[in-house]
Amino acid sequence: MSNPHVDQISPGVCPPEGCPPPTRIECIVVDKVYDSCFQIHDVSRDTNISTATEFTTGSFEVGDVISCAVGGPITCTEISRVSAGGGFFSITVLVSVPIILTNPNDATETVIRTFSFTKTATLCCPEGVSPDCSESNLLFCNCVVTQINAGYAPSITVNCTLQICIVIKCILRVQLLVPSYGFCVPAPCVTLPGVCPPAPPAQCF
Repeated sequence: MSNPHVDQISPGVCPPEGCPPPTRIECIVVDKVYDSCFQIHDVSRDTNISTATEFTTGSFEVGDVISCAVGGPITCTEISRVSAGGGFFSITVLVSVPIILTNPNDATETVIRTFSFTKTATLCCPEGVSPDCSESNLLFCNCVVTQINAGYAPSITVNCTLQICIVIKCILRVQLLVPSYGFCVPAPCVTLPGVCPPAPPAQCF
């Protein structure tokens, strides 16, 4: 016979008298976050865009604004790590930020440039665990034409100023033993929405 008290268990806040004891111990596969940190980073980079093969429509002048946006996931590659003691490591990563630039004279003409820089952080990141930056995001992007290059290979030089919220996590897929009440059973759907929990706070502001 099932326990009627356990049957009433559902996701949410425990009652004031506390949650009942679990009924099972489960082995689940999860991404374990050993450590994480975030930082807002500002970077400025120049890039050349060919006006013969890439931005071929229209003319350009110094000071023209070039529309820019993130062009894909922000990634990072570990370059080095130095033990800081106590299971912590000073880890240096190469952060790569893909940016899509759009010709202001023709929105169909776009190019992607990847701006890279290094970042060092001290994290609990055991050997065999690689840092992950996939939750990083672009907060601000501004690109301006700073030079017109004539000649055999005409181009424009564009300076881009970026502000990135870098989120570094040391994640490893592991098997964990966790207390459990069994499987989740969906409740009947209702026509009026209930009160949902608030969204988690953003990493950066």
